[in-house]
Amino acid sequence: MNRSVATALVLLLSVASFARGQNSAPSSHMVFDDKFAGDIIVNEVRVPRSGHAMYTYYEALGWRGKGAGYAGIQVHPRAHNFIFSIWDNKSHTAPIRAVHRGPGTETQKFGGEGTGLKSWNFELGWKTDVWYTLVARSWSVDKSTHFAFWSRAGDTKQWTHLVTMAVALPDAKFEGATDAFIEDWLNTGAKLRTTHLRNGWKRSLDGKWKAFEAGRYSVNYWDLDKGKRSYNYRTAWNGGVTRDDGGPFYFMTAGGKETKPTTENPSRHELARKEKEPAFRPLRIATATGVPKEGQVLVSWTVDPTAAPQFAYEIAAFKDESSRAALASARASAPHIREATLKIDSIPPNHIIRIRCRDIFDRQSPWRTVKLSK
Repeated sequence: MNRSVATALVLLLSVASFARGQNSAPSSHMVFDDKFAGDIIVNEVRVPRSGHAMYTYYEALGWRGKGAGYAGIQVHPRAHNFIFSIWDNKSHTAPIRAVHRGPGTETQKFGGEGTGLKSWNFELGWKTDVWYTLVARSWSVDKSTHFAFWSRAGDTKQWTHLVTMAVALPDAKFEGATDAFIEDWLNTGAKLRTTHLRNGWKRSLDGKWKAFEAGRYSVNYWDLDKGKRSYNYRTAWNGGVTRDDGGPFYFMTAGGKETKPTTENPSRHELARKEKEPAFRPLRIATATGVPKEGQVLVSWTVDPTAAPQFAYEIAAFKDESSRAALASARASAPHIREATLKIDSIPPNHIIRIRCRDIFDRQSPWRTVKLSK
């Protein structure tokens, strides 16, 4: 190959690479109006069939602080997955670790724009045109903070506890305004992708609920200039509030050859809310059995998967059915635990064992008598 041909080929490849590098759909954000620290965040996300595109991250929960992280759903080459990630912070005294992995959940370290621990679940799956409620909650355990992640499918109504991570720092909270975004991570701007968001909530540290009644929509303007990642699709974005038969919701669209903005970048959008708190069915204990043995009883239980998930449990021994004062008890804030031991070696005979659970929204179930084996 002569020098002129080689030079031409290099220039051709450089031009192709340059053009390809400008073909990402614009990254967009909807930042809600909850500018305070909290311990629970909630959002519902839906991907319409028309807005489904490979290599897209439809994030629904993003937060700041010393346990900063984000969560949502993705269209990944492996499958539709749920993802939950927490960033490392210089205040952490040890690496982030997984305390619980739900069925199908994988965890691994990540790098790139910072480091941390991520989880993803390809087995659970999600469908287009179906709403998914995502919930994250934090609470202190000894000298660390646990962050747990749940999903509820709108078609089956079933809840899934996907993961709990431990951050080596006490009292880490969900700081700043909750963020949702839509991201094309592999230069596929020709494909239209859309996310819908509704029923967002945050609980403040004094226990009060705040509905997401306003959002600031914006596009990463620094990606729209010539030579930047979204230049070829610099006007292919839109966002705001719309509605369907189910009511109003926020939306963001990015990419697609026909997409045009109908709002400013940035812009503010409001969505009226009348609810005072999340309205999911309270937790219900489905079964509770116990096996007495050598001064203790091993209690196992199940909960209704279509009611709000468990956050904490309490097991107690009582003198009889009419008694309200516990003779012994065991309790823990442990969303994934469904089996615990209660010591009864100093308890009078003919006692009864009861269990009650608190759901992730802190609603207490009634006491349920445990069925003891003979």
